[in-house]
Amino acid sequence: MPAFSNALIHIPTAQAALALASMGTGLAWSLYFPDHANWYRGIGALIGAILLLPVVLKYLLNPTRFIQDLRHPLYGSLMAPMSMTMLVLSDYLSSIHIEVARLLWYPALALHMFMMGFFFFCQIRKFRLTNMYPSWFLYPVGAISGTLAGPQLGHHEFALAMTDACIAIYFLMLPVVLYRLCFAGRLPRPARPTLAIMAAPVNLSLTAYLLNVSEPDPVLTGALAGVGITMTILVYLCYFYLLKQRFQPSLAAVTFPSVISAVALERLTDWFAIYYPHWSWLERLGIFEMVVATGLVLWVGWNYLGYYWPRTAPSRLLSSN
Repeated sequence: MPAFSNALIHIPTAQAALALASMGTGLAWSLYFPDHANWYRGIGALIGAILLLPVVLKYLLNPTRFIQDLRHPLYGSLMAPMSMTMLVLSDYLSSIHIEVARLLWYPALALHMFMMGFFFFCQIRKFRLTNMYPSWFLYPVGAISGTLAGPQLGHHEFALAMTDACIAIYFLMLPVVLYRLCFAGRLPRPARPTLAIMAAPVNLSLTAYLLNVSEPDPVLTGALAGVGITMTILVYLCYFYLLKQRFQPSLAAVTFPSVISAVALERLTDWFAIYYPHWSWLERLGIFEMVVATGLVLWVGWNYLGYYWPRTAPSRLLSSN
């Protein structure tokens, strides 16, 4: 057992982000091509669960490492996709077996809240603006992932309250994070892939808002959509830089933002089809985003295979984050 536990130490924590993106890719394809929705979601959920399991075991068998990583301003924030993936998986399971989904949803939500509280407690105690990264959005805004399965589990009011709270927190955090990026120095190299995360929280918020609110407010919807599309374009520009760099496991951070952008645009075009049909052409943009997101997930997945099984003596990064 100690040997197995030590081997798991080298599993990149960022692999959870790839697991989350895999599940999101299955969801995106199921929304755009509903005739095979069960297959797409099932395959995405299976791949995501397989990718997530080693990361969860890594921390279950190494609790000291769990606390150590959670204290770190960068690596601790990149642990949020673990619980977010569990919450998205419980959403998928709620369509299959409600009790199994409930058994996963409650611990996943509790884990996310604990990690968020401990992470921000550690950061606030020794706060430095230069230690703030776009991945800090993942805990407070990523909690909105719990609202996806909430209504199916009988927690509709909780889902509405959580949606409102997460959107409010996003708009409060956004100017602070933008100020840090503009005026507090360049991000260190290991943290640069987190730039791609800028597109994730707003698009995740838009997705949850349109899903949970029966009559979305046009002004708020327009604001979320405008910021979401703008952030997606900016992140696409960042890809030209990020994807030229030597591969590192933290590049998994580039996958989920693209995936959730495609999902958000599909939800948005569904809403437009009812109230603003002349905007239905955005569906074509959504399909383009989905193709790009799928390509990114496949590219990062292929490089993860090379990370674990290099063909020659590796000069790979040894960081497990």
